[in-house]
Amino acid sequence: MSYNTYSLLGATQNRESSISVATGRIFISCGGVSDAYTNSGATALDNTTLYFYDDAPTNAISGATITSSNDWVSSVTLPAGTYQLKAAFSVVFTASGQFAYQWFDGTNSIGNRAQIGATIQFNTESSACLAQATVTITSSTTFSIKSSSGSTNLDSIANQGDRPSEESYIMIRKF
Repeated sequence: MSYNTYSLLGATQNRESSISVATGRIFISCGGVSDAYTNSGATALDNTTLYFYDDAPTNAISGATITSSNDWVSSVTLPAGTYQLKAAFSVVFTASGQFAYQWFDGTNSIGNRAQIGATIQFNTESSACLAQATVTITSSTTFSIKSSSGSTNLDSIANQGDRPSEESYIMIRKF
């Protein structure tokens, strides 16, 4: 009987034809906790770093660090490796509006740009509401979520209330 003929991310099949790939995860959740966005330290929502609330984020990636203040996460630093990054962010509008955000690696925006609201801001792109990227990095890199400029009808930071903390999240999976 022949096995170990296929591999996935360096893992090979066992004699039952299964492939096990060890993964680590970071999860910054919106479940069960909430806090007013005014406590995040944010001063704007347009063209800025976004904050995600979690009073006990999960970090199962060896060597990764989560940067936060008062339980509001601003960035995640990942060691070398291959990762799938996902983020969703929710805001309060004053009227029909648009809002876009994307992963940022400290130098460039990466992955797809998520867009929410009644209209899309960038009509040359799809209007997915989830910002996603798959990256392979060769050294420690800090990632954050940044909003694009040109958002319309966003309510003030003071009027965002708990919504960003209750309906926004980050998930990172290491391959």
